[in-house]
Amino acid sequence: MMKKLCVLVFILGLTSMECTQLMAQVGEMKFPEGTVQHVVHSKDIQWKPCPPNLPAGCEIAVLEGSPKSNDLFTVRFKLSGEFVMPPHTHPKDERATILQGKAYVAFGKDATREDAKEFGPGDYYVNARNAIHTVWADSSTIIQLTGIGPWEANFIEE
Repeated sequence: MMKKLCVLVFILGLTSMECTQLMAQVGEMKFPEGTVQHVVHSKDIQWKPCPPNLPAGCEIAVLEGSPKSNDLFTVRFKLSGEFVMPPHTHPKDERATILQGKAYVAFGKDATREDAKEFGPGDYYVNARNAIHTVWADSSTIIQLTGIGPWEANFIEE
C-alpha cells in the first residue's frame, strides 16, 4: 500500500511540474541570441488590412506574438471614422487600451450606441470572455489589444 502511495505522489509531482513548466512558457518571449528587449517603434509599424471576417474600415498591426497562436500577443487595430464592429463575443478575455481617438463599447445583443461607454486615449478596459458587445468609432481610432490567443471574433447571428 505504501509503495502505491509513493508511486502516486511521484506521478502527481511530475504532472504538477509539467503543468507548471507549460504555464510558465505562455507569454515567455523568445529573444534572439544576444538581445534582451523586443522593440517596436511607432514609425516602423506595418499596417495591413484586417482579415476579411472583420468589418471594412480597419487595419491591423501585430506587435508581438501571433493572435492565431495559443500564446501572448499584442496587436493594434486602426479604425477609420464611422466604424462599427457588430455584436460579437471572444472566447477569451480581451484587454484593450485606446491609443488615439475614441471608442464606444456597449454590451448585449441589442445594445445601442446610446448604451455605450466612451473610451479615449489612455483608457483601458477588459471585456469578459463570451460577453456580447459592440464597438463603434466615429473618428480615426487606434486600439491596442493584448491577450492570450487564439483571438477570435464570433459574430452574433440575427
